[in-house]
Amino acid sequence: MITLLALFFACAPKAPPAPAVVEAAPAPVDLLGPRPEVGPEVPFALPTPEATRLSNGAGVWVVPAPALPLVTVTLSVPGGASVDAAGKEGTAAIGDRLLTQGAGKLDARAFAAAVEELGVQLDVETGRAASTITMSFTKDKMGPALDLLADMVLRPKLTAVDFAREKGILVSDLRMGQDEPVAVAAKVAWVQWFGAGHPYSRSPDGTVKGMEAVTFKDAKAYHKLAWNAAGATFTAAGAITKDEIATALESRLGKPWKAGQAAVVKLPPVPAHTAESGGTPIVLVDKPGSSQTMFYLVFDGPAFGDPALAPVKSGTVVLGGTFTSRLNGLLREKKAYTYGVRAGVQALPGAGVRTITTRIRTDVTAEAMTDLLGELTAIRAGVTPEEVTKARAAYRQDLVEAMESRSGMAGTFAPYHRAGLDVGALAVELGAMQAVTPEQVKPAMAAYDPAKAVIVLVGDKAVIQAPLAKAGFDKIVVVEPL
Repeated sequence: MITLLALFFACAPKAPPAPAVVEAAPAPVDLLGPRPEVGPEVPFALPTPEATRLSNGAGVWVVPAPALPLVTVTLSVPGGASVDAAGKEGTAAIGDRLLTQGAGKLDARAFAAAVEELGVQLDVETGRAASTITMSFTKDKMGPALDLLADMVLRPKLTAVDFAREKGILVSDLRMGQDEPVAVAAKVAWVQWFGAGHPYSRSPDGTVKGMEAVTFKDAKAYHKLAWNAAGATFTAAGAITKDEIATALESRLGKPWKAGQAAVVKLPPVPAHTAESGGTPIVLVDKPGSSQTMFYLVFDGPAFGDPALAPVKSGTVVLGGTFTSRLNGLLREKKAYTYGVRAGVQALPGAGVRTITTRIRTDVTAEAMTDLLGELTAIRAGVTPEEVTKARAAYRQDLVEAMESRSGMAGTFAPYHRAGLDVGALAVELGAMQAVTPEQVKPAMAAYDPAKAVIVLVGDKAVIQAPLAKAGFDKIVVVEPL
């Protein structure tokens, strides 16, 4: 009986097993959380400079910002590298540099000590179309600081000894710069775009050959030409009023500083850039053994003050103006060809350019070129409303950040002042940027046409030339660094 019962139970159907209990995986830990919610946009009121003039005609703009006892003053004069003679590129650079090598009764060493003792932040910059002295100081040091500024402009030492020393330093820097792909590409690209004889083709820091040819006589002649009151502009920001700065400047750089002829050059037309049938020409600077290829593309752009700047800037931000731009998303995030891509607009008096720059892994130079030009085709087809909204926000944020410091204020308004625009020109541009639409941006992107561009590469010719030719870029012109 026991055996039969055991056999019965052994043959009976078994109950199905209970379903396994599946536990949900724990949610990943957000190491940056909890993240704050994005709040509403804070209203932003752009300040408007107050304007006046000195007795010599020099313009003065002042942006009062009394929160802290700090003042920044910029003094700009037209000229810059654009007045360099052909073959002597770098004259303005060394002429401007000598302004800090002694002035008034102070030699170079004593001048540097005086600047340090006063706690003055001093910078002299040579641009393509202007030269600028920027001084930042506490308000209680304004008198002595402006005395130094007046000495730099009216009574620079300009000694042969200082010239020889500074020229040697600059030539050495330029030679080292010939190994820096960014500097090499920029110089070659601007010459290729504007043409060797155009004033804007001249690099602000000069070239090795040009700087070597500059003489002490050239430097002194440059100072007399450029550093006169004609066309000069002062832009100040900080704990200062219009009357205070005007009074302080008038006694030092008003009546004593005479206005001669402004150092403004005649700008010839920019050469037309059209690709011959068969492909886009590429200018190559050979850099054997380089692990990266430097890309520098130049396109036509609007001049400073052109109403077209708003849609051009908006579309360029979408293309390559932020970390989340189209080019960065493609070449960095998706393809991992580069650490970053940058597209920008450089507007000058009477002319302007748009540029795209990046460093690409050498082994994918051809692929990156194809992808980059493909993205240019896409941007010419138009942008989305979301992209325009992001571009507006990026422009506004940059402006907000610039207005947070006195040097940022002065530096932001100074280009509008020296271009002869109205005190409200920046506010007009901000309004245009905030109102720009995708329909306005699309035609502004037409200039991003590779067939009308200058494309400069700095890289290993032995490695990249064949893949470029295979990809259709078989018209390559090899040039030397400048």
